[in-house]
Amino acid sequence: MKHRTFWARFFLVASILTAALIFWFSAQQGEDSQVMSDGITMQVARMLKPDLQQMPEAARVSYLELLSLIIRKNAHFCEFMLLGFNLMAWLRLRDEKRPWRACRLTAWAIATLYAGTDELHQMFISQRAAALLDVGIDSAGSLTGVLIATLALGFALRKRHEA
Repeated sequence: MKHRTFWARFFLVASILTAALIFWFSAQQGEDSQVMSDGITMQVARMLKPDLQQMPEAARVSYLELLSLIIRKNAHFCEFMLLGFNLMAWLRLRDEKRPWRACRLTAWAIATLYAGTDELHQMFISQRAAALLDVGIDSAGSLTGVLIATLALGFALRKRHEA
């Protein structure tokens, strides 16, 4: 198997696994999702603010709510950044004659469409809801992943041709 074919298949599988992971997170019941998020938030809060328990109750609750929001939205961004990266790498490595611009646009469009369907999926899950803001965050994350993949692939392919 050619080196390029191996990596194209690798990134196709990585794209599918990333989409499956996103689906799994979205399929969590609202309460289960909140418990998972709260656990991560508490771990991060203890690292960032070791004196958390000494804070007044109202200030601590407000701090934890804001930190939880930041963590949850960054999770959305990072999941879709990974999806955008994997899709871009797969599309570019699959067909080297396809223009870079078309690969970038297709990868971003697929990931953004998936973000929309992911939010629709959450409407059917207990204690979950769809949020247009999350689609925007997911789309921005996927665009970032596409751009990072463009830079990484451009660098790697240029080095390979120079060798």
